[in-house]
Amino acid sequence: MRAYLIALLAAGFLVAFDILSAPALFMQADGTKTVLVRQIRGETPLTIHFIHSVQKTPVEEFLTVHADGHFHLTGTRYQSHGVGLPFLPEEGTFRQEGDYFVLDMDRDYSELSLRTGVGTELMIEAGGERIPVYEMYPVGTRIDLVVAPLYTYLF
Repeated sequence: MRAYLIALLAAGFLVAFDILSAPALFMQADGTKTVLVRQIRGETPLTIHFIHSVQKTPVEEFLTVHADGHFHLTGTRYQSHGVGLPFLPEEGTFRQEGDYFVLDMDRDYSELSLRTGVGTELMIEAGGERIPVYEMYPVGTRIDLVVAPLYTYLF
């Protein structure tokens, strides 16, 4: 009976270790850390939604988050051309879908920092949830997206 209990405890410890040491996606802002995705296995989709500060039209940026901590920008979708919006052929494959312009891209980022802005309505979509960041933090708040082991959330 005692050997069975020890084996059961060891198995529980190994499962807990696996869960807590798995890479997770966090949002850090104003000294707080929020878990967005508890376990990243391979590629995990991430979408950033905002209103362009100059064009005043919606923009979506499509990324994948990797367990090694890097972010891969796969494309962007927006409604107008203008200052600050990509349009050059060397930036990716460009097409129009109805009222939207879509640019398929291939860029890697080792880190991802955003900032809330006046009227930009920044939202992050990850793990099946859309987070209205602009409602949670004041204008000008730096938002860092970070991949780290889940146990870092506890400490």
